[in-house]
This record gives sequence, C-alpha cells and structure tokens, in this order.
Amino acid sequence: MNRPPLVIAGPTGSGKSELALRLAQHLGGEIVNYDSVQIYRGFDIGSAKPSREQRALVPHHLFDIVDADEEFNAADYGRLARETCARIETPVLAGGTFFYLRALLSGLPEMPGRDEAVRARIRAISHKPGGAARLHRWLSKIDPVSGRKIASADRHRVERALEVWITSGSPISSWERDAAEELPSIKLALQVDRQTLRPLLDARVEAMFRAGLVEETRALLERFPATARPFGTIGYREAAAVVRGDLSEAEAMAETRRRTRAYAKRQVTWLRSERNVHWLDATNRDQAFAAALRIIEVEP
Repeated sequence: MNRPPLVIAGPTGSGKSELALRLAQHLGGEIVNYDSVQIYRGFDIGSAKPSREQRALVPHHLFDIVDADEEFNAADYGRLARETCARIETPVLAGGTFFYLRALLSGLPEMPGRDEAVRARIRAISHKPGGAARLHRWLSKIDPVSGRKIASADRHRVERALEVWITSGSPISSWERDAAEELPSIKLALQVDRQTLRPLLDARVEAMFRAGLVEETRALLERFPATARPFGTIGYREAAAVVRGDLSEAEAMAETRRRTRAYAKRQVTWLRSERNVHWLDATNRDQAFAAALRIIEVEP
C-alpha cells in the first residue's frame, strides 16, 4: 500500500530540497518535483535544480520534462503528478510552486479551453508600454480575488485569468474547487525567521549569478523565443535583461534579490492559509529532520 504523498514546503532558501532528499533516502522514497521552472529542460541554475549527483541518490521525477516553447500548465502538471505519485510507494514532493501543488492535491476544474483570438488580443495589450500593469488592473476590477493572488509580473497567469473571464463570463476564481476534495497528504513546512532568511536568499542569488546564470540564459535565448514562459521567472527575467543590455549584472542581481524576498514572503502567506500543515523550525536542520520523522510516524 502506497504512503500518502509527503509534502515538503516552506519559503525558497529554507532547505526544502535538502530535507526532501534526506527523508527520501531514509524512507526509501522518491522525489516528485512541484516547481514550475524545474520542469523545463536547460533552466538549471536559476531554478536551483538538483544536481546530477543528488539525483543519483534517489529517483527524481518531473524534472526536465518540457521545453520552454511548449504549452504546459498547472492542470497538465496536476494530471501528470497524480499519475506519477500513484506509481510510487513513498512519494516525497519538493518544490515551491504552490499552485502546482494545489493542482496535484486538489485537482483543477475543467475550465474553458484556449481561445487563440482572445489570447492574441490580450497579448497585444500586454506588449504595449504599461500594458502588463493595465491588464492586472483590469483583472483586479473584474476578479478581485485573483487580482490579489496573481502578481502583476506573472503575465501568463494574468492573461489566462482574463481569457477565462472573457470566454466564460465567470472569473477564474469561481472555478476553484472546495478544499474538502483534497488528496490525503502529510504536509511539512520549514519555518525560518525573516532576519535569518534574508541573508540566505541574498547569498543564494549571488551564487546563481556567479555560477553562470547570465551565460545559461544567453544560451537558452538562442534556442527559445524571449516570450517563452520561463524567461519571465525570477532570475531569468533579470538575466535576460543583462543579455539585452537593459541592466548591468549588479542591477540584475539587486532586482533578483528583491523579487526573491517578495516571493518567499508570498510563499509563507500561502502556507499560513493552508490546513493541516506541520511547521518545523529550520534553524537546525538535523533537528528538523528528526521532527519530520516523528510526525510521519504518528500520521496514519
């Protein structure tokens, strides 16, 4: 009988991947990714993808499964992740894209399909100066719930929310399922106080740029269109601006640090609203590991 999925959550930089790997090794489990950038082939440095050595320690799933110019959304991920977890005796979920995690645990409703004509009209507005902010204001007016949840910089989700509203007449937030339908799981969240986390995040960003984030992005831009979804994510958007000559590397690092801190704050806010989360103090990683094992042992 398979164990319920073991979810490792927490803000970026808190040590989720390390804890997930240790638990998978100890329990004979397998890692299942729920990070929306790590699914893309070639986007390695900026997504902090597990190394080849780490992946050799236990099986890893749903990494490097699509190219940047392929269509792949949260509903696609949810279906694929459920199929993957069903084949694994002890799935250990690691990542940071909680919308993907929700798609896996709760599923997503059958929303209206793509409408290329509507999408083209929305994208034409998005590409104009100030267009992204205008679209987000529009979304916030017609669907305040989604306007609060979706960042104005998340162009693809803003456009999709507007597309659903235009084609269906209903806001995308109205399609969300009740949490009662959630797949049983054990949720462990690492907790780090803000003053401790901030220097960790800054060091993480600096390490990515030193490791060649700009060079990796330059090579990817030669293969994929600049409008491809992962080029809008934290780190890659700033590195692409360096490649274009719009930002210096120092400016790109500063902006990436700012966005990373804001993202970590949003992750904590999201987790605080979740039910049945076991919080672990991440200050001492050995103690967090031991506490996680105690929780797993008493969970049904």
